[in-house]
Amino acid sequence: MPMVFASLFSILAGGSLGPEAPLVAICGAIGGFISRRIFRQKYVNVIRKHTLMGMAGALAAFFGVPLGGSLFALEVCSRFGVEYFEHLIESIFCGEICLVVFRSLCGLSIKPIWDMSSENGRLYAIDPWLVIVGGFIGLIGAFMAYIFATFHWANMSMFAKLELLDNKRAVYRAWLGGSFVILMGVLVPQTMFWGEEEIQVVANMGPAKNLPNVWPTAGYTGFEMDSALTSFITGMAKLVAISFTVAGGLRGGYIFPLMMTGSCFGRTIHCFLPETVPLQVCVLCMAAGMNVAITRTSLASTLILAFLPGEPCAIPPILMASLCSLFVTAYLPFIKSQITRSDIDHSLYHQDHIVGEDHKKFNDDDDLEDFDIDDDEEGKH
Repeated sequence: MPMVFASLFSILAGGSLGPEAPLVAICGAIGGFISRRIFRQKYVNVIRKHTLMGMAGALAAFFGVPLGGSLFALEVCSRFGVEYFEHLIESIFCGEICLVVFRSLCGLSIKPIWDMSSENGRLYAIDPWLVIVGGFIGLIGAFMAYIFATFHWANMSMFAKLELLDNKRAVYRAWLGGSFVILMGVLVPQTMFWGEEEIQVVANMGPAKNLPNVWPTAGYTGFEMDSALTSFITGMAKLVAISFTVAGGLRGGYIFPLMMTGSCFGRTIHCFLPETVPLQVCVLCMAAGMNVAITRTSLASTLILAFLPGEPCAIPPILMASLCSLFVTAYLPFIKSQITRSDIDHSLYHQDHIVGEDHKKFNDDDDLEDFDIDDDEEGKH
């Protein structure tokens, strides 16, 4: 319950973090709770499966992309790929079911939410060389993510020196973080909120009056995102807002804020290549590069960023951007909870309780049917 109220406060206050991380934490916790208390499960891998199913259901329903949302829940737990691969099918199935139930209850259809076709129309075909361009844009996105990570670590160090990370000083911490979020919003109104609905305005370089959740929409200075420079300023201001939202102790996810930031920088690139590279490739590849560098979700980010604007032909360059960003940031662990799976060796066998000398016997005999283990040994494991 504290997570629910903390995330709602952050979202309503205009913080640059989205509801995806709280949804993952809450639904994953519910999945693990049901597994242990209702189904009375005791094995770690089974409880883990039910937890991942809860996470996948939350993201699939939220994004409206069942495959992409489910993969995101599995990829975000590791730094490189899907390490909990044995739970892939069940998690995707849970995501599909949760999507249907959630969208039906809310009366929402499953459809794209952004339209980036205002300039050159939708992408019905792309040239193969644009895949390589997507890779280069992904590398630029990874570099911008590195700048963000460096700034954020320095920002957290400043909060630590001010002794604001202690929960006893949480109010002062929130005041300092919130002050910078408000300052960015007053100067650059496009930075307010987590960016899901703002991406539509930013990607198309629309006027500030079209921002759906901000009033007055022009901010204090009448700032408009109408050039390469102002697009770059918007992206940098958004990174500052994200960092101070986190440093201030507010709760939320990085996914849409990073995509929104990538959209700003992608729009900057497109200003220099208006006739050469389509807008969708610039914006979506940059968004993928930045998001993957931080969240380590190359497959899920590709599917989500291709579906939400309704641009399936952009998948090859987006995927190249995601993979290039994943490779070059392999040694940039931003989310500290992403660790290498400790039981990866046991997961390669269907009978994962085989250990010690019995494990060696299994490898030598290579026969599952003739191998058995008594209940006491299984209980010890």
